[in-house]
Amino acid sequence: MLQLGHGYVLTALSVSGLKASGHKVFVTSFSSCLLPYCAEQVKEQPLEIAWRGGPIQPVSPEATVQLPLELTDEKLPVPAKESKILSYMGIITRVLNTQAGLYELDNKICLCLAYQQLLNSARGLRPGACVELRDVHLLQKPLASFPFVVVLGACLHSIVLLKGFSRLSTFHQPVTSSGNLYMQLLFRYNLGLPLYLWLVSLLEMLEQRFCCFVGRRRLFIRSVPQGPGVAEKFLVPILNTVVPSKARVRDVHHEILAEMHHCPLQQYQPLEPPCQAPPLSLLRSVAEQRSKEAFNPSQLLSPLEAQHMSTQELNRRLAWSYDTFSAESFQPRMVLLGVLRASCSSGSLQLRDKSASIPCVISRRDGNPFADTALIGSLLQVETYQLVVEQFLQSDFPSWEQLWTLEHVRGRETRLYVQFCFEDVQILYTPEVQVQEGPTSSDSPSLGKKDVCSSKVELGSPEAKLPKLEGTSPGADSEEGCDRGQSSARGTSCMSRLFLVTQKEGLMSRNYLLAAEGDGEGQELQLSFQATILWMGKPQLWGHPRKIGNLPEVEQTNHQREDSEAQQRVLLLFMGRSLRWFPFLHPGGLYRLIVPQCLDFGVFERPCLSPLQGRLLNQLGCPSCLIVSATWHLQHETWISCLAQPQVIPGSERAEMGQKVFSIPELLSNSFTGSLVSFSGEIVERTLCASPGNEKLSAPCSMQRQKGTLLPWDHSVKLSVSAAPGSPVVLDVYIAVAYLQRLWGLLPGAKILFQNLQRKISSPAGIASKSPAATSPSLVFLSNLLLQPHSLSQSQIFCHLSCVLALSLQWTCSICSSIFREVPTGITGEEPSWEPFAFRSDAVSCLTEPALCERSSCQIQFRRN
Repeated sequence: MLQLGHGYVLTALSVSGLKASGHKVFVTSFSSCLLPYCAEQVKEQPLEIAWRGGPIQPVSPEATVQLPLELTDEKLPVPAKESKILSYMGIITRVLNTQAGLYELDNKICLCLAYQQLLNSARGLRPGACVELRDVHLLQKPLASFPFVVVLGACLHSIVLLKGFSRLSTFHQPVTSSGNLYMQLLFRYNLGLPLYLWLVSLLEMLEQRFCCFVGRRRLFIRSVPQGPGVAEKFLVPILNTVVPSKARVRDVHHEILAEMHHCPLQQYQPLEPPCQAPPLSLLRSVAEQRSKEAFNPSQLLSPLEAQHMSTQELNRRLAWSYDTFSAESFQPRMVLLGVLRASCSSGSLQLRDKSASIPCVISRRDGNPFADTALIGSLLQVETYQLVVEQFLQSDFPSWEQLWTLEHVRGRETRLYVQFCFEDVQILYTPEVQVQEGPTSSDSPSLGKKDVCSSKVELGSPEAKLPKLEGTSPGADSEEGCDRGQSSARGTSCMSRLFLVTQKEGLMSRNYLLAAEGDGEGQELQLSFQATILWMGKPQLWGHPRKIGNLPEVEQTNHQREDSEAQQRVLLLFMGRSLRWFPFLHPGGLYRLIVPQCLDFGVFERPCLSPLQGRLLNQLGCPSCLIVSATWHLQHETWISCLAQPQVIPGSERAEMGQKVFSIPELLSNSFTGSLVSFSGEIVERTLCASPGNEKLSAPCSMQRQKGTLLPWDHSVKLSVSAAPGSPVVLDVYIAVAYLQRLWGLLPGAKILFQNLQRKISSPAGIASKSPAATSPSLVFLSNLLLQPHSLSQSQIFCHLSCVLALSLQWTCSICSSIFREVPTGITGEEPSWEPFAFRSDAVSCLTEPALCERSSCQIQFRRN
């Protein structure tokens, strides 16, 4: 064993020279021996004579030093500070990061051994071991965010001597050289110590935030056959920007052989980090705190405007405000990292890490909606975004002169979300995908390749695959179980059916009376949404995994266009955990509904509503209704406009989906007579106003107390929309406050497409648009109200009533549907009630004249309002 201070002799050496630097070196051969030094057996001679003893053999640097380096004679730029060289002896008290070569000495000093090759996998460097350091570099506060003030760095000239061992039971973390991303990036970019410490802290933070979603090996270890890992995808573009190409050089031989000492630790400059990627919980708190500190009611309104406002109008205008932040709003620049999830409770997209989640709004620059279900569970990096902090204020300012004091603020709540374009997203990690093998059905046709247009959407691409998501740690949010269900079909057969979305309604609270829930007594409202779809072909059975390279159902539908079953119109109901599909489902999209671990071809035909509601649906053009189960999942395939043969869609459905989008000047013209309209425009102003008396909503107190907004429940938000920026032509859109918490991104400057809004003439000088019940109102379903065909107009739709101006009751039997001969009286003038009432037919005579059903044992159920 070699010992410091002892002499040794190497025999049979040859003299060689390095090509790059010209330095002369001694090279051992197979016959060389290492012997203890003995003065009587050795004849010394000057070094110059040894150099002239024979021809110099040029040696390639790669043959003597096993480091992946490129050698040149260019020098590093001169930093601002010089490090000090000293010797030190201390005890290792903590292993900070064994793979990065960072240790703690004496509870106060950081030791960095990354610049020196560690022998024997650093087995002796454990807590409790005593080390002696010779000729190490001392750097003071190289990184402002680093917890240690003093850092000792060992270079190739330094000596690390183990003077005392740790206890036998001390845990050892071996250093791995293969796939060590810390070492790869250190030598590839010739990083100085400040930049290297920042890189280590960034990698450690990424591991803490996303190891429960991605996995440690995938996050850090780079596998050459599979390409760069997650951390490398994130860090390499940053290092390419920060480190100049001329500085990516480290001449190891020059460091060892040169008479003048030169190494990356010799000079340093305290680093200002180029960017930061903090946990989402910290980002939320920082943004909310900055918004709170910058809040000033006097700056929300101009004095000329505020001095003419009444007290009620003044506080109404202050009730809502917002702040926006970009990546450059923070120092250093803030990079957004998060795993894309779909919330089961709110029906919104979220970016999530181990600490928290932030709702997000994703759009596309081409105007198409975001519908890529394959990205659920993917780790996204976003550098161009807009972080929005909405503030809802409850105040009682008596006049505009008191706006400079905050004593009149009674309550404040915030809502934070982020919005960005999909084109600005860098996908760092995508979960494993699982697709199902090709169809088997009762009358499966021959499969042919379909020419599906679109360079954007290829059915063989990851967008056409079914994502398989991994589970997370118990500390993660419980909603992640909504996404874990997607992997339940792994390795088993499942049923799938292709469908086209023709219409989609908004999120709202409904009280569906399901077939398995009896008479509906005590039925509570629950958040849900519904979509009208068109089946494309019959159910398919998918087995072993393979890529889906075609759409056999489209060809099947094309050959069976007269088959009513192949193109049946169905109403899909989403509630509970299936709300996560709300942000992905859009009209005009082709989706695959997949039922895992199922072999039943009739799974899509089971009735889910009461018989009476089923008859109502049949009258309204939807023969059946299907509730999407929590264990089912959707897979976006493509858009109907990208099919080579869009004529497979019936003409009536194409007309409904191809509804004209009017311009705002067209809607404002006197000759326009339409009622339900669609248009697009840019929001120029958003204000809170009182709703008209006959349009105020009535809702249970439990719904009015929902968290997220302090705005008055019976008020509306007015959006002033213009056709183009700076255009004087403005159209007003009114949305009830009750539905505001389901809508994101309705801010001044946003370009919005409004569909199926009700056009109203507010005065001879203007026209307003109002969100009707079919868009997203809070609705009360009168479960046993039987509508007769003669009372339905041509524009009839299946909907829920939010406001009843006049009501006449017609009693029907819930079992046989017989109509009673007398209409019950005596219930007018009472307060509206939300509770269900049930009477037996023999008790009806207590309220009115005898009104009997042919079957006297039937039970009568109704709701009154």
